[in-house]
Amino acid sequence: MKIANLVTDARALALDALRESVPAGDVGAPIDVVLQDSDDADVAIAIHTFECKSDGYPGWYWAVAVVGIKGQSYGTVSEINLLPGAQALVPPVWRPWADRVEAGDLGVGDLLPVSPNDPRLTAGFTGLDDLAPDLSELQNNQWQLGLGREQILSEVGISGAVKRWMAGQTGPRSAMAKSAPADCSTCGFLIPIGGSLGQAFGMCGNEFGAADGRIVAMSYGCGAHSSVVVDETSPVPVVELVVDDVADELETVDSSASVDEAEQSQEDAT
Repeated sequence: MKIANLVTDARALALDALRESVPAGDVGAPIDVVLQDSDDADVAIAIHTFECKSDGYPGWYWAVAVVGIKGQSYGTVSEINLLPGAQALVPPVWRPWADRVEAGDLGVGDLLPVSPNDPRLTAGFTGLDDLAPDLSELQNNQWQLGLGREQILSEVGISGAVKRWMAGQTGPRSAMAKSAPADCSTCGFLIPIGGSLGQAFGMCGNEFGAADGRIVAMSYGCGAHSSVVVDETSPVPVVELVVDDVADELETVDSSASVDEAEQSQEDAT
């Protein structure tokens, strides 16, 4: 007998081994048998699968590996596994802790370490001793002096901040900005910020504004804009001036008729 047929025909062997390892009530009907690829022509491996009837594992199945070796008249069960099927309830794919942290997750007392290769940061220079002849080749936003910082925002970090702030509640597409009478670039309460970000953002200094103490886009706006003033109109309703042209014409016609009648009466008297 070929060793391939030996392992594929060993369903009874696989079922007996499975029932010895798990409760018989957890083993269901046979599902399939699949011959595995092998780098050794003298070794054959077949996977026999059976339904899992355990209430705790709906949609799962048993997989029993049977191994055959050339020259042997019997197969050997090498391993038994419980595997998820297409309808099985399984946990989500594991992600490293650093990839699971999202904006807003940081709580009071929490510490969030920075990755050594964080693309949002780049090297910063903190003193004149760090200046070298080749430093002149660096862009202005790649180095800063006198701030005592080992790292500063990289182009990736700046770009990410701009996208978040523009798309956030203090960006130009928010409902508040769309209903504002004017944008922050013309507001007297806007506090300028330095650096390249100052070209597109500032800080709100209006305690009654919608974003007091927060970074706002220049194209953002709210109802507390400095140009908003009290409408000083009269509390008494004033009716607009109405000119009755028809009445004026009628009066002119009546006056002309009266003059004509008076002249005719005078002529009759003479």
